[in-house]
Amino acid sequence: MNVGAVSTPGTSSTASTSAGVNDAMGKDSFLKLLVTQLQNQDPLNPTDNTQFVAQLAQFSSLEGITNLNTSMDSVSKGMASLESYNSAGLVGRVVKAGGNQFGFAGSPVVFGYDLANTAASTSINVYDGAGRAVKNITMGPAQGGYYEVNWDGTDDSGNVVSPGAYTFTVNAKDANNSVVGALPYVTGLVSSVTLDAGKASLNVGGTVVSMDNVKEIY
Repeated sequence: MNVGAVSTPGTSSTASTSAGVNDAMGKDSFLKLLVTQLQNQDPLNPTDNTQFVAQLAQFSSLEGITNLNTSMDSVSKGMASLESYNSAGLVGRVVKAGGNQFGFAGSPVVFGYDLANTAASTSINVYDGAGRAVKNITMGPAQGGYYEVNWDGTDDSGNVVSPGAYTFTVNAKDANNSVVGALPYVTGLVSSVTLDAGKASLNVGGTVVSMDNVKEIY
């Protein structure tokens, strides 16, 4: 038989089919298929040299792609690890990251938000770790853009809250009383960097922040 068809007991396949699944079967399976073709060729109609060379070329191409993918995967992992270790240089720097969680340790805290459009009214609600509202801050009307809030750590009664984890929400509405989108951001000093399986996280004011969420570095 020729290389265009393989006949084994109870099995039939075509070269065109094998060519269509090269990428899925892998180089080892491809080589086994090629050997099977040679073992089961018809002695009266042996494999054509041109077709055999074409099969070998396909195998060589598949092996090259497989090796390239393996090399690129190693390079990608190496670059990710290098980036994670380089993040240690952020200790002592101030970063702005997406999120609404922050830590209060007794000193004023700066956080912010980015308005999608003009807001006729804007207010900030601060919540403690148990989800209780402790502070409402009225910001008033504002154009679309980024704004920062400097919270002194006092509640609505003027008392300083206890140190711990806090969150905030932004409530903005336009002149038609429709909700205006607002993205929250936290800003703070990076005190340490944690590496977990090669992925870096920053400790910003007592809150863990993923490197993926960092928007600006000061």
